[in-house]
Amino acid sequence: MSRHEQASLPASAGRFIVRVARADDAAAFHALVIEADGALERHAESPEASRATLERVERSLAGKASDAERGYMLLLEDCASGEVAGCVQLVCSIGLDQPFYDYRLGKIVHSSSRLQSWRCHDVLYLCNDLTGCSELHSLYVRRAARGMGGAALLTKAAQLFIAGRLAEFAPRTIIEMHGVRGPDDTSPFWEAVGRHFFKVDQRGAERLVAQGRKAFIAELMPKHPVYLSLLPESAQATVGGIHPVVAGLVPLLEQDGFHFENHVDIFDAGMVLEAHTRTLNGVANSRELLADADEAGEGAQTWWLAAGEGEGFRVMVGAGAPEGECLSISPEVMRRLGMVAGGKVRALAV
Repeated sequence: MSRHEQASLPASAGRFIVRVARADDAAAFHALVIEADGALERHAESPEASRATLERVERSLAGKASDAERGYMLLLEDCASGEVAGCVQLVCSIGLDQPFYDYRLGKIVHSSSRLQSWRCHDVLYLCNDLTGCSELHSLYVRRAARGMGGAALLTKAAQLFIAGRLAEFAPRTIIEMHGVRGPDDTSPFWEAVGRHFFKVDQRGAERLVAQGRKAFIAELMPKHPVYLSLLPESAQATVGGIHPVVAGLVPLLEQDGFHFENHVDIFDAGMVLEAHTRTLNGVANSRELLADADEAGEGAQTWWLAAGEGEGFRVMVGAGAPEGECLSISPEVMRRLGMVAGGKVRALAV
């Protein structure tokens, strides 16, 4: 997730639209990866890798992707300039081609009846518990567009996209949060654990993962439980934590149905949020209505509006007046969504 975006939804959010990435977006997406400077750690920093990512999106839209690679990329676009301002990626099933590793927080009890003594220790287990889940990742908003509700729009758009293709997604969906970093942008947890098992720094390890070289995690990471009490206090304090600059996103995600279930990232111990896909706000509480081209007047309220399918999928914030199974929205909003009167729109109240 972006380490810089807040969860607010100011009025300026209406300036953006979210759409599905196309092959000709490769250069714009590559520019995001370079600007992110490691925040999009799942993506290798090469033009070829960016093109390959969008080619997988095309295969997924065409129904030609394997279960292991099926996924989609949504882009945040400035309506006025047409510039790409952010992104979020959806993966239908993680860990099918190569294992998906994380740590699970648990406990081990050591006791002695002879000494009438016992101790309960918090430990981390290297695991593949989340294999097969769907995942939202690579949520990023460019510096010039931050503070305008872009992250909120991207997360809602992802849920509305899932709602329209629910059969492709797993019963559970996860999202990893960036963990705590120090003033020098290093992770105390990585310094206490990962650094001892790798010849590269944390950024180097993340680059290997972005290149698809994940087997080294199982080969090099400790196989036995990691006792938190043996780690420096600075590292213990970061387990299940999040980077301060994304703290504002957590309430937003929790309102949408995500929660923490004791899984953390293997590199920086940032929390992994999980949700039952069908109970996500954008899935459970959105509804399909017929669009009526009319300026929303009395009774209008603000909605997250999604229209179109496949490459034509669009989402934006707009006003609408509901009446039965119809929703009156302005012709301008309909134009931006690429729809005509009488077409279906998926609406979620803001």
